[in-house]
Amino acid sequence: MSRSKALLSGLVVLVVSLQSALAYCQSGVWHRTLADAERQAREQGKTLLIHFSGNNCGYCVQMDRRVFSSPVIQQELRRSVAAVYLNRDVDLAAAAQFGIRGVPTDIVIYPDGSSRTLVGGKSLGQFQQILAEARTHNRAPKQLQPPVSKFGDFQQAVPYRREQGKRVLPGPDTDKQNDSSLKSGPDKSQLARFESPVQPADFVEVEISAGPGLQGYCPVTLSDLRQWKRGQERYSYAYQGVTYRFCSAAARDSFRADPEKYAPEIQGCDPVTLAQQRRAVSGDVRFGVWLDGRLYLFQDAQNRQAFKQSPQLYSTVRSAAEYSADVAGRQ
Repeated sequence: MSRSKALLSGLVVLVVSLQSALAYCQSGVWHRTLADAERQAREQGKTLLIHFSGNNCGYCVQMDRRVFSSPVIQQELRRSVAAVYLNRDVDLAAAAQFGIRGVPTDIVIYPDGSSRTLVGGKSLGQFQQILAEARTHNRAPKQLQPPVSKFGDFQQAVPYRREQGKRVLPGPDTDKQNDSSLKSGPDKSQLARFESPVQPADFVEVEISAGPGLQGYCPVTLSDLRQWKRGQERYSYAYQGVTYRFCSAAARDSFRADPEKYAPEIQGCDPVTLAQQRRAVSGDVRFGVWLDGRLYLFQDAQNRQAFKQSPQLYSTVRSAAEYSADVAGRQ
């Protein structure tokens, strides 16, 4: 398929997804933005429910048709929760904030700050149970906690549970530091910047590079062998809107079988820039860090150092979602 046809196909899927989400918003069931849903949850003492759908997701389509179209579910959504319907492939900032990888995913945040992360398709009956439980947690507005949109508040709701195994990505301009040089906790000056509410998820600038992912290096040899090898254009594969090149057909097939294992986090975007400036900007292969087997790329050495000093600020939400005991399945 030519690049123009592929882009056109992707735009068609995107338009359909946006139309679907807009239809739900217009029905009065779903909020248009995460900020609006958070505001209702805060003012009315309701549970916050964040539903993430995605492009080319069969289970998402099934839930749209069999669950969310139900008048019973729509009534329960209005009564029980403050709900927002987001698209992982469009609402990049929100997806990065909550560590969304598989879809459909439902994030349920109760007024007391506790939360659940439910990954995978749900039947009508299963979703009814989720809403029924959410209703039991609701309370009077006067007892509400501060907004759940603050990064620090979400860290308290979902504690950091990963071991601090970190390695700097070997490659050009890589710092010669070992694991012991990395701080185990967030820097206070870094935490202070996250004490104020962030912008709504729909205000994010996307500046992802149009070139190949990892600047043309093969993600499979990098992950498996920690070797920098240029991929070939004839062995290409697109994943989440980014085209990667591979050293061989076998490497490409390995990636296709398990893309989440090999693809860099957040589509290769700099997590520090995304968190601080609400801008999705491609990182540079010269500035990378391995954290528990996951590759993060950064625009420059300064952002990489900020991540190494306070990894919880940029990776805790994803880790907590990944390790949630409520995970029911993964796309």
